[in-house]
Amino acid sequence: MKYIDKKNFSMINTCVAFGDFDGVHIGHRAVVDKMLELSKQDITSVVVSFEYDNALLEDKKVLSTELEKKNLLSENGPEVLISYKIDEQNKDIPIESFIKEVIVDKLGAKFVVVGAQNENINTMRECSKEYGYELVECETVCVDNESVSSSSIMKQIIDGDVKKANELLGHPYLLMGEVMHGKALGRTVGMPTANLGYEQHKLLPNHGVYGTITDIDGSDVKGLTNIGKRPSVDNHDYVTIETFLLDFSGDLYGKILSLEIHAFIRGVLKFNSLDEVKAQVNNDIESIRSYLDKL
Repeated sequence: MKYIDKKNFSMINTCVAFGDFDGVHIGHRAVVDKMLELSKQDITSVVVSFEYDNALLEDKKVLSTELEKKNLLSENGPEVLISYKIDEQNKDIPIESFIKEVIVDKLGAKFVVVGAQNENINTMRECSKEYGYELVECETVCVDNESVSSSSIMKQIIDGDVKKANELLGHPYLLMGEVMHGKALGRTVGMPTANLGYEQHKLLPNHGVYGTITDIDGSDVKGLTNIGKRPSVDNHDYVTIETFLLDFSGDLYGKILSLEIHAFIRGVLKFNSLDEVKAQVNNDIESIRSYLDKL
């Protein structure tokens, strides 16, 4: 998959799916699959995703960063992924202008694939008549008689129901970031952790301990991940993502890791010493290892 993150792209004869694709959930997957189906006859498959400038997001959270979208779409995805930056200069561009200038002129779209509930669907229908592309509308994907959307998944994560969120996503909730240097206190008790950096607008699961799987150089490594503040270590008012990797040793500093959230284990507890932390982590490992082994 070719990844383009600038605005100076130009293509011809394409089948385009475009939208926020926040979370790349099962509804998005239906749109991508339809695009791939239509692209089998010498037509280039393209996903156009939007990346919003941090200043425009303000307090808004996202399910997926652009890096995470790229990761989720890289397997059985489009030939080209275009990350179109929305910033102060172009934030008010009318959808008609975007369709003409980007979808039609820059991409030469023959087909445009969208979900039936896209907020711009009526404009896209009118533009298809004017500019000559075929608009393909995918039916809304429903689970338990409710439509799947990024907002509904956000609600599940905020409510602490990771299992339901993963069902609606069609994949484990994904966190990607660079391994940062921490205080290395876990090493003193034989339990080193990988401290994962994250973007400020990324929606994090509720504070607690989770059973996770981390992709390290193509290998799946089981682990326990603590998300939240660290009452047993310090009183600093910031959130960390720290993973104790089972059956792994090695230097990960500076690496970009993909962390899948599979199961909630418990909330954050305050301990009186690092030895108490180690004892609890060993109990957590016993409770989650068999579950992760099955994955």
